Amino acid sequence: MTIAIIGGTGFIGSFLAKALLEATDENLLLMDYYINEKRVKSLKGNPRVSIIKSDVSNRAEVFSHVGKAENISTLYHFGSLMPPLTESELTNAFNINIQGTFNILECAREFNISHVIYSSSGAIYGPGVELPVTERSYRDPWTMYGVGKVCSEVLGTFYHRRKGVKFTSIRFPALIGPGRTGKGMTIFANNIIQYPAQGEKAICNVEEDIAVPVIYIKDSTKFLVSLHNHEHIPENTYNIDGVWMKAEELAELVRNEIPDVIIEYDPDPELTFMLRSWSMMKGESDAVFNDLNYSPSFSPEEMVKDFIAEVRANPEYII
Repeated sequence: MTIAIIGGTGFIGSFLAKALLEATDENLLLMDYYINEKRVKSLKGNPRVSIIKSDVSNRAEVFSHVGKAENISTLYHFGSLMPPLTESELTNAFNINIQGTFNILECAREFNISHVIYSSSGAIYGPGVELPVTERSYRDPWTMYGVGKVCSEVLGTFYHRRKGVKFTSIRFPALIGPGRTGKGMTIFANNIIQYPAQGEKAICNVEEDIAVPVIYIKDSTKFLVSLHNHEHIPENTYNIDGVWMKAEELAELVRNEIPDVIIEYDPDPELTFMLRSWSMMKGESDAVFNDLNYSPSFSPEEMVKDFIAEVRANPEYII
């Protein structure tokens, strides 16, 4: 049997691949438009791992690669164009984030893939959402990135109900961990830890009191692995609210580990405005705790300590 990961050499995909190799006996098919050689260096040469360059928006290409794989049991879909590119490249955002999901679901239907697990986001909600945010809260995205997530969730639910494709969407908060890159709205939470761990100054592009919900990459991958063998998943979508932390709180935890660290603040007004709206969207994770037994293993202090240690021990995580 095979487990496929779309976006398999990206931040989430590469961590998940390593976790699946340890937790299962199945082969892995990693598909990605851009192969991040650093992240999958330790996986190359493993007879259980196949790494293929593939464009999720190209239906024929996706069908060809998936169709050649041997008995795919679970497909994890992390293939996505990220902000801010989603807001400036609308056509690409549609082709990758919406058409791409449709292509994956059609593959699942055509090749009888047992389970599609999709990485969604709190970006599906708008600033006026009623608190606390739950799975039943009204979806009103203000970004093209959020629009893509809503469309993908609705498509997945349709294929689950009408086409027999088991579909599970997990709405993650800000994922942080060694080697995360990009210019996403929540990258500041990662950079506050990442750059000091590398021995460099951290420049934070939001104000000190900006708070976002965070989850450590090792907690998220442990949870994603558990979904592969989870026999009964009652709902199609689940929220994980994460631990809400201010930039200054993360900075203080870093100072506890690296006393001479330099962390400076150079706030971006537009980003700060958007995150202040997001910071009002406090949610709850009751369903994912009760239905899927999710619980984080790392406290904020343990997360920062482990994050720093991983960066220092593994050159592939240096950015």
